[in-house]
Amino acid sequence: MACARFVANEIGVAGRTNLEQAQVDEIIDCIQELFSKKAALFFAKDDEGLKDYMAVTIPTALGQLEKRLEARGGQFMVGDSFTFADLHLFNYFGEFADKNILDGFPKIKNLTDRVGNIPNIKAWLESRPVTIR
Repeated sequence: MACARFVANEIGVAGRTNLEQAQVDEIIDCIQELFSKKAALFFAKDDEGLKDYMAVTIPTALGQLEKRLEARGGQFMVGDSFTFADLHLFNYFGEFADKNILDGFPKIKNLTDRVGNIPNIKAWLESRPVTIR
C-alpha cells in the first residue's frame, strides 16, 4: 500500500488536506483489513470462517462504510471529489463473485458504479487481460 499511497499523492487523489488524507487512510486501512482477513481464511482453507466472513463481517463493514459515506455527503468516501479511497473500495468489491453484494448498500453501490464509469477506469476494465477466472 505504500507505493499506492505514494502514487495517489503524486497524482492528487490522496485527499486535499491533512484531514482528508487521514480519512482516505481510514477507508484504505478498513478495506485492507477485510482483504487480509479473507486471504487468511482462504489460505487456511477455513470454509466456515469464510461463510461467517461473507455473512457477518462483510455486511457489518459495508454498513459502517455506508454510514461514513452518508455522513460525508453521500457522493465520495472523502471530501467532494474522487480519491484513492473510492478506487480501492471499487476494486475490492468489484472482484467479488457475488455481484449482488452491494444491493443492501445503495450509496456504496452508486459510488462504485460511478467509479466504474470514469472513462479511463471503464476503458481499462474493458481492455485489461483476463486474470481472474
